[in-house]
Amino acid sequence: MKLAVIATAAVMVASTASAFDLGNGLSAGAEVDMNYTTGVETWALEAKPELAFSTMGLGLSVGSTFDLMKLNESDAFTGLDFDASYPLGMGLTAYGEVSTDADFEFGDVKVGASFKF
Repeated sequence: MKLAVIATAAVMVASTASAFDLGNGLSAGAEVDMNYTTGVETWALEAKPELAFSTMGLGLSVGSTFDLMKLNESDAFTGLDFDASYPLGMGLTAYGEVSTDADFEFGDVKVGASFKF
């Protein structure tokens, strides 16, 4: 079983991923992450689908995270993640983030600025 999991991870790492451009600033894509945590000795296989819209520098996205190893369980859906960002120039970006739970109840809003150099 472990060999099958490692082979699947190798195939996923070897393939390239890119978002589909839907036109008019819309794009759809997903990220698949397989990892192993030492100490607790657990494997995780997560899929993170995302729909994004960008225009005039403003970026908006909504996505979620699904644990593919627990798809048959009732708690596979954990909610949605909403992000907004706007580049201010010279590596500075303003952003906002908020997430919901599985019942679509919103959590705390996080706003800030990041600097990339």
